[in-house]
Amino acid sequence: MADDILHRQFLETGSEEALRLLMQKHYKPIYNRVFAILKNPQDADEITNETFLKAFNERETIKDLEKLVGWLYITARNAAIDRLRARQKEVSQMSELTSLDSPDGERTSAEASMLAAQQAQRTESDQYLLKRLLRLLSEKDLEVVEYRLDGLTPKQIAAEIGSTAEAVQKRWERILKWLQPIAQQLDALLDSLPSQEQKVMERYLDNQPLEIICEKLGLSPTDVETCVKSVIRQWKKTVTQKTTTSTTTKVW
Repeated sequence: MADDILHRQFLETGSEEALRLLMQKHYKPIYNRVFAILKNPQDADEITNETFLKAFNERETIKDLEKLVGWLYITARNAAIDRLRARQKEVSQMSELTSLDSPDGERTSAEASMLAAQQAQRTESDQYLLKRLLRLLSEKDLEVVEYRLDGLTPKQIAAEIGSTAEAVQKRWERILKWLQPIAQQLDALLDSLPSQEQKVMERYLDNQPLEIICEKLGLSPTDVETCVKSVIRQWKKTVTQKTTTSTTTKVW
């Protein structure tokens, strides 16, 4: 079928057969374009399929037959870039969380290059560990850390939360002082807990809803909250005491 006939049939009728033929003709080159950006076959396949589905759902807004293929390529490319940026942001969070930047947020070119190299090596386990660590933070500390992971400098964060750059930087350093050592030995810290406390913390760190933890372990919400606060307080005390006599090394 000629391109113009196929494109007209797809845009005007929206038949599943036209969608199938369109995918048969253009799927592979669009997939290759997405794969060249993401270097991941599963992501490339997902985005390519989503692109054709989006074209099917939004075909009435495309209208111009000659622009259909270009629309497919541009949409797929933009989606791939968005996915890449999201992935880079996630993997960079571990480096951001464990590096002490200057208050103005500046990095040397060497540091930037090192961070870029580290980003390429991050794994799902890193992201899983980060999510667990964030569960240990108070609301105020979490707010600062999330802003910091989003790339805001202490000065910018201070403007958001009504503080000073110096106070934000000190809070950031204070958080890292106890959170980095916990990251290094989280599994050991969990294993050292009594059985009930270990079960609570495992579920809590995995972000299970409070009601689920209570139901599964037969505890009240107050019991769970008291346990979590007590364990976090003890962990902070333990790692802080250790780091006063030794230099904390970075994990990632």
